[in-house]
Amino acid sequence: MGDVSAQGGESRLVADFGINREHAEFHNAYQTESIKNDIRFLTAVYRERISLSPDDVTDELLRELKSLGKRLYFFILGLTDHVTPSSYIKHKFNFLKGAVPNGDPHLFYLVWNGLLRNDSFKRILQQKFSLKRFGDLIVPRNIPPFGARHTRYRTKLVLAVEDVKITGGTHRNVGRILDDGSGNLLQEAIAWLPNGKGMPVYPGAYVPANQTQVIAIRHGKSVHESGGDNPEFVGSGVWDTWQDNRRISGSVGNRLQPAGSETARELGRDFKVVVDLMARSSHPLWKQGDGRVPVFGSESENTEETARCFLEAAGITQVEFTPLYGLNSQKYGALTHQRKRDVSRQMLEVYGPSMGGTDDDKKKAAAALFKNRFYHFPEGETLIEADWRIAHSFVDLLRNNLGQRIVLCDHSGALRVFEAVIRTLDFADYSTIKEGQDSIIAMAYQSGYNTRYDYLQRKGLPLRTRG
Repeated sequence: MGDVSAQGGESRLVADFGINREHAEFHNAYQTESIKNDIRFLTAVYRERISLSPDDVTDELLRELKSLGKRLYFFILGLTDHVTPSSYIKHKFNFLKGAVPNGDPHLFYLVWNGLLRNDSFKRILQQKFSLKRFGDLIVPRNIPPFGARHTRYRTKLVLAVEDVKITGGTHRNVGRILDDGSGNLLQEAIAWLPNGKGMPVYPGAYVPANQTQVIAIRHGKSVHESGGDNPEFVGSGVWDTWQDNRRISGSVGNRLQPAGSETARELGRDFKVVVDLMARSSHPLWKQGDGRVPVFGSESENTEETARCFLEAAGITQVEFTPLYGLNSQKYGALTHQRKRDVSRQMLEVYGPSMGGTDDDKKKAAAALFKNRFYHFPEGETLIEADWRIAHSFVDLLRNNLGQRIVLCDHSGALRVFEAVIRTLDFADYSTIKEGQDSIIAMAYQSGYNTRYDYLQRKGLPLRTRG
């Protein structure tokens, strides 16, 4: 009996230590001065539209933040692998309304970003919003057994110059024989483009019943542009320059500039080379007079405008555009369309005094706070949530359009996520990928095989000579 009591005492000691350690972590997440600074920043953003002030940071408020922090911690921890973006939004909204007093978004901001001082919270976010699951879904690791009729799909959809070298310098006009999922065996043809790329297709605009084929482009230059002529897009987690009065772009409500419309038309004239070549070779991309071409993009107007300019210039006028919430860019909330110069100044004024180093060091350190992929924008979302939402919606789009060739127009941050999923990249690898506005990407998804993708056109491989 003595041994049992000793073991029980030891168990209680371990449990008490665990509780105290947990409480210490939450305590460290909400320190008086850091919360005051966060409130000062919110005040700079909202001005008179916020009821909190640094003077409100009392022991009682800190206890309330710690309690809410624990509830938020276990709310995220309790999310299942089957949660969808739409259901997650509902759960998150219910948490805000049910757990946060008066559904105050400013308290939620303090609670979430305070928890970022807790490393275990960031690990949970990485686990729950990982892109790895989506990579596993569309890029399976299975290798067919020896003697199987099908070999593993090549990762590249479009054949490059290297393919000609492999075949001894000849252009193959036929590809593989594939099962279309209904028992039909199909002979894949290869149509060679003027830039040396070769596109596998089937006669008569046919798309196998077990495939989704995608033509993907990036939207053109928009009114609320992240920066310059060659910006590092906001969605990458790297804000480009913080100068020249650049505005923070929004996830919706952004239209094309005239220059953006013309860029899309130029891209469409490039794509017309492909459309015309396929039609002449009895491999049209879409059947004429056989309904509208299905087009998908975000809810921001610039994606639909880009897609329509692009396709009309390519000679395609029958378009059915479907906006998808899940493909929207990251939501920046109260910072949307604010000038980056103003936000940079506000950050330095609030956080600079508590930082060490030179003025340049302080500027970089302050800006780094908001490059953090876990940072929750006031009334917005984190980058890790946005990337997960986009990846989930991308996979759904591929699965829900089997037997179709679709056009996908989105922002560069979304295209970065698509590439990350297809290539199974982690954040360190994909966070700096930048997609140009003159690229045309082709993808082919088939369940159980590696999704194939490549560029029909990219910088250095133009489809035509622009006059």
